[in-house]
Amino acid sequence: MKRFAVLAVLCLVALVACKKDPPQPPTPPPPPPPTAEALEQRVMEKVEPLMADPLNGKAMTETLSKEVASLKTELNGASAQARLKNQFIDKLKEAHQAELWDSVVNLCDAVDILDPGNTRTSRYRQRAMDEKSRPVVTMTGVFELDGVTTVFLEIYLPLENRTIDKQVREGEEFEGLILEKIIGNNQGVRLKYLKTDTSFDVMKK
Repeated sequence: MKRFAVLAVLCLVALVACKKDPPQPPTPPPPPPPTAEALEQRVMEKVEPLMADPLNGKAMTETLSKEVASLKTELNGASAQARLKNQFIDKLKEAHQAELWDSVVNLCDAVDILDPGNTRTSRYRQRAMDEKSRPVVTMTGVFELDGVTTVFLEIYLPLENRTIDKQVREGEEFEGLILEKIIGNNQGVRLKYLKTDTSFDVMKK
């Protein structure tokens, strides 16, 4: 009887020793890399809120530069950057057409980050800077003597942040402008801005 009990214990120990551990579950595959569209959206979520106010231009370009650097570590980063480039070029064209000159300058900086060497930005930036420096003219009065009309103008100079008064006649050049002609029965003037070679009308207040 004792021999049988010892044999049974030995058999049980052998069975336990022979029992194999259950196989480990297979390691799940790594998640797929973010798509170009997802990376583009990730960047825009951080940059777009800063674009609403042109005064945030520096913060916007700094954030964009940081995000573009992070794209270089992503498998689809180059495709995402190409998508961002096209998106910002479209925004630049829209701002230029709408004559939103502060936004044009900021978007030129953004396109330069995404597409260094883009030839459009130098032209658009120069136009924007010229427009930002354009004198703001108010016609305050008209005086006519012996058939010669003199126009009284109040001129704000943005680059100098000061306002001056001028008395000007047709054909005279002043502060980067030319008074081309008096219009509307002496109720307004047509001026040409020499930097951009464009004309605009100012009516008497």
